[in-house]
Amino acid sequence: MGEQYDIRVDNNTDLGRRRVLFLAMFGALGGAATVLGGWPRRSLAEALDAGEVALQEPPVLTSSAGVLQAALRATTKPVTVAGQLISGAMTYNGHYPGPTLRVKPGDRIRLRVRNNLTLPDATPMDGMDMAPNTLNTHFHGLHVSPLPKADDIYLQIPFGGVYDYDFQVPDKHPGGLYWYHPHVHGVVDAQIYAGLAGMLLVDGGAEQIPALQGVGQRLLALKNIAIKDGALATGVAPAEQQHTVNGQLSPTIALRPGETQLWRVVNIGNEPYYQLSLDGHTFTVVAEDGSMLWESYSTDTLLLPPGKRFEFTVTGAKVGRYAFRTLGYDSGPYGGWTAAELATVVVAGAKDTPRVVPVQLGVAPAYLNGPVTKRRVVKFSEGFSAATNTPFFELNGKVYEPLSNGARIKLGTTEEWLLFNDITRTKAQDGALEEHPFHIHVNDFVVMEIDGKPVKAYGSQDVVNVRSGQKILIRMAFPDFVGKSVFHCHILFHEDNGMMANFEIVP
Repeated sequence: MGEQYDIRVDNNTDLGRRRVLFLAMFGALGGAATVLGGWPRRSLAEALDAGEVALQEPPVLTSSAGVLQAALRATTKPVTVAGQLISGAMTYNGHYPGPTLRVKPGDRIRLRVRNNLTLPDATPMDGMDMAPNTLNTHFHGLHVSPLPKADDIYLQIPFGGVYDYDFQVPDKHPGGLYWYHPHVHGVVDAQIYAGLAGMLLVDGGAEQIPALQGVGQRLLALKNIAIKDGALATGVAPAEQQHTVNGQLSPTIALRPGETQLWRVVNIGNEPYYQLSLDGHTFTVVAEDGSMLWESYSTDTLLLPPGKRFEFTVTGAKVGRYAFRTLGYDSGPYGGWTAAELATVVVAGAKDTPRVVPVQLGVAPAYLNGPVTKRRVVKFSEGFSAATNTPFFELNGKVYEPLSNGARIKLGTTEEWLLFNDITRTKAQDGALEEHPFHIHVNDFVVMEIDGKPVKAYGSQDVVNVRSGQKILIRMAFPDFVGKSVFHCHILFHEDNGMMANFEIVP
């Protein structure tokens, strides 16, 4: 496996001062300043109340001359989160969340990932089949190859190992917000909860809408954390979780009256649902899961299950202070997510001219009007084992087996899948009735029907929430990549404990 995947073990786990300085310089060269909505720094400072801190964005590693040449070092060291230094977190390059990777369609990504996740005990724990510091990288939502050197989630980088990702972003790849995170089965929940996640931005998409040319942009990564006695609190669903924006607790976002900004928001948490709302404002949605919509729409709230992304405009109301909040959401017995304020929006300063986003932004993909080659059913169910005193999670009645064969899909075809949250089987197995956000790798899809009724789709997506007893019909095409990958529930405790399956696209 080492030769196949080109993994090398690096015995020099301490990079030393010289290499640290090199990484710092690299980050500065690829960095981008936080967008402040056009406010001079002095004016912004004057608008903040005592103790308030302006929203900050992670450092940016940007491609140059068609190549993103970058390095990510995964470490287990103290880091500042929610305004305090904590131990036990896992981070990329010492940032929580990790650096934002920024590329253009057609770019080559050459990313060196180094696994320095030192732990007191590198053996499996808490029933894990895999050492908790085994690593790989999934490029969530990117339409790229699932083969080695690209989005290969079967890869396993041991502690001290180094792996060089090297793959091409398609020339016509949708511009928008994506993200990256580990995907080693059995430890995904723990690693993402500990902080291993970062945003990935493909230039283009919504920012190229003529009405939005030159507007201020915000990158917002929503993340849950629990801190106890200066350390990351661990265990199943730790109590008193806080919700951060870019690793900050209740930051302040500046906006002028009448100013339109483009907000790009991603849920990088391991399990929480966010039902977003901004007091006194509406959202005009222009992109979902990285893909620009073919029709925009306006709404007061947006639901983000784990892994979900939305891009929307916000136009400043009258002068004042407004809460950007999650209204709370109940996804089941273990998913009672309470309401919380995520940030404060300060509207002040000189008036600006609002931007008006057109309704028609593009056209639906041609495959929606073409033939459907095959139809499949994907059933979600769970249960509880009295013998082991543990829950288990299934797709089509089976707990995930990494080496098992899955659905074989012919390249160039279009399929329809019926996603069914099977409460009958779940009840029979003493399982909890929970919602399940479905996510598939490599390709996205369009929702066609919910509970047998046609729905109006505004665009493509790669995450859809399936409520208890619900049936959702999706359609997707498999146009240009072969190889093996997975689909799964993106509540990561569910995924790690069996709610995942393989599929393979074949010539």
